[in-house]
Amino acid sequence: MIKGVIHKSRKSFLSTLISLLIIFCGCGDDEIQLPDKLLEGTINGEEWSYKSANGYLVSSDLQYRVRFLSSEETVKDPCTLPTPTLAHVKAIFRPAERSYFIAPQAIDNNQVQVSFEVSTSQNLIATSGFMEIYAIENQVIIGYLQAYLDDDHSVEGSFQIRLCN
Repeated sequence: MIKGVIHKSRKSFLSTLISLLIIFCGCGDDEIQLPDKLLEGTINGEEWSYKSANGYLVSSDLQYRVRFLSSEETVKDPCTLPTPTLAHVKAIFRPAERSYFIAPQAIDNNQVQVSFEVSTSQNLIATSGFMEIYAIENQVIIGYLQAYLDDDHSVEGSFQIRLCN
């Protein structure tokens, strides 16, 4: 009788162990699940949607200036257009996999300055929101941005940024 109990215990233990291994092996999937919605919103009261983004190193402390290009820009490679001709969203921050708070000046590692560039002479800075960087691989940043100034200037959605230098 004792042998039967021990055998059942071993069998139960082994089946529990195998079940746990199957569960934990499935947890190792590193694929990033971004929301389906690409970056879009309004700039200067007009609908705006993201096509691509480029990033350029602008300071010795590793801050990058990123420009999210409009879907209306006619460009195949975002790095060939350092200065967009149409309204766009600009961000300044130090890229790393983390969450950032929108701030008037990106002076801290966990802050990002986001602005809405309506024209070369009109640059409006977002007052609230966040940016989440999920991955940085092969000079490409993958993330999500929510930036708000007012009802005429706000964006939200996922993006990819190509670092150009």
